[in-house]
Amino acid sequence: MNCSSCGTLIPAGATFCTQCGVAVPQYYSYSGTASSDPTIPSQPYAAPQTPSTAYGEQPYGGTPQTPSPYSVPPPPPPYYPYQPPPPQMSPPPVKRRSRAGLIVGVVVLVLVLVAGGVFFAVSRLHSSPVPTTSTTPTPTTTTTTPTVTSQGNPYTHTGKLVFSDALGDNSGGHAWDVNGNCVFTGGTYHAIAPNASFSDYCIAQSASFSDFVFEAQMSIIKGNAGGIIFRVTSTNPTNQYYSFYIGQDGSYTLDRSDGTTLTSGSNPAINQGLGKTNVIAVVAQGNSFKLYVNHQPIDTATDSTYSHGRIGVVAIVYSQNGQPTEVEFSNVKLWTL
Repeated sequence: MNCSSCGTLIPAGATFCTQCGVAVPQYYSYSGTASSDPTIPSQPYAAPQTPSTAYGEQPYGGTPQTPSPYSVPPPPPPYYPYQPPPPQMSPPPVKRRSRAGLIVGVVVLVLVLVAGGVFFAVSRLHSSPVPTTSTTPTPTTTTTTPTVTSQGNPYTHTGKLVFSDALGDNSGGHAWDVNGNCVFTGGTYHAIAPNASFSDYCIAQSASFSDFVFEAQMSIIKGNAGGIIFRVTSTNPTNQYYSFYIGQDGSYTLDRSDGTTLTSGSNPAINQGLGKTNVIAVVAQGNSFKLYVNHQPIDTATDSTYSHGRIGVVAIVYSQNGQPTEVEFSNVKLWTL
C-alpha cells in the first residue's frame, strides 16, 4: 500500500511511512473474502469494537477521524528518465569559394599571353628579311635561247657533275688548247677550220673520262658543221676519238676517227641555219652511245673501239662542197656515271 500523505510505497507490516513518518492507518477487512481485494489486508481475529459515544464523536453519519479504507491516494506521476532535448542543428556554414584559384588562373593567363607575344615577335624577327643599305634594284637578265644552266643531269638523272666551264676564258683550269684554230673571243670559245679541205678540233687537256654525259652549247658561225669529240687518246700518227656533230642543214653524224661512220641522219630537233643555237650531248656508257640535241634523243649507236680519253670540240668541213668553218662553244658540262 501507499502512504496517504506522500504516496510512497509502504512495506508490509510497517506502521509508519518510511518517507514522511505518517502513521499507517489500520483497515478493516471487507465483508467479502480477503482475496477479493488483495490490496487490503484482512484481520480475521480482530474483535469488534463498540463505537464510542463520547462527546465529540460522531458514531452515526459523521465523518470518521481515520481515513476511509477506500480513500486510495492518487498514484504518483509516471517516471520518465530525463532526456535532454535534441540539439538544434545549425545549418552548415556556406563555403565561400577561395579567391586564390581565381588569382592563380589570372596570373597563368597573363603569362601565356606574354609568352605568345614574345614568340610572335621573335618569329617575325627571324622571318623578316635582313635590311640592306642599298636601295638600287639588282637588274636581272633572261634569255630565250637553249642554255646549259641546270646542275642536275637532265639525261640519265644520275652521276656526278665533275666538269663545268662557261668557256668565257681559259681560267677554269681545264687547259683548253689555245692556238690559231682554238681561240677565246667575245666571251666564247671558237673552233676554226680555215682550210676547206680539213676539219679542226680543240681539246681540254686536264682530264680523261670513261663513262659520262657530255654536253655543250654551240652555234655555227660559218661553214658546214660543228660538234663535240670524246674519248680522245693521243696516238701516232693521229689521235683516236669519237666525234658527234650536226650541220646547219639539220643533219647529224657519229663518226670514229678512222673514218668509220657509226650512225647518221637528220632530225627536226636540230635548229637549222647559221647562227642558230643548239645544245648537243652524248651519253657514253661502255660501248653504248645515246645522242641528244636540245635535250631530245635523236639516235643510238654501239662501238667498243675506244674506252676512255679526253673531251673537246670540233669544226667540221664536209668532204664534198667543203667550206672554211667556224663554230663557237659555251657552257660545257660533264657528269661521270
